Amino acid sequence: MSSPQKDLSLADSKAKRPSYYKRPSVYDAVAGRITASGFISRKSSISPYKSKKSSSGTALPPEHVLFRSKKAPTRFAEYDIYFANERHNVSTLPDSDLLKALHTYSADFYSKTTHDKGLHDWKSLDGTALIALGILAEELVQDMIGKTGDLALTEGKPVQGLKSQTEMKSSLPLRPSRKKRKVDNSHE
Repeated sequence: MSSPQKDLSLADSKAKRPSYYKRPSVYDAVAGRITASGFISRKSSISPYKSKKSSSGTALPPEHVLFRSKKAPTRFAEYDIYFANERHNVSTLPDSDLLKALHTYSADFYSKTTHDKGLHDWKSLDGTALIALGILAEELVQDMIGKTGDLALTEGKPVQGLKSQTEMKSSLPLRPSRKKRKVDNSHE
């Protein structure tokens, strides 16, 4: 049983917390700014005596931050976020890993290029803008690799009448040597 004085001192210590204290949000988690102990510090805390970086500085995934917060929704296995595609038609939405990568990149970009380290742009890439950016990125990639995309990183079958790259290289004329030759002018 705790004494009333102890409870009062705990409440006082919470009241003394600075008013500028920012609570971690899912936006911060998606941007990769949240660890298990709070925000990732801007200063490097790697000791010169350690060969590996501490795992306490590793960013948490957004769903971990969401479901561990005080006002988190109740998490049921049948309504888990990983099975959202079974409940809704998400065939037209971009891949979630692509959206996470785009959001992380843009958050890092704003934090490094703006004078206030991106503090005033923290909601500039909201859900609809992020989805639109993801759709544009997927369409761009689809245009670049074609309809199937199955041979994007391989060499396709040679088309008759066209030379392959190795044939084209072998048919190019050799460049003259860069060595200077001595010309013997004594015979003239």
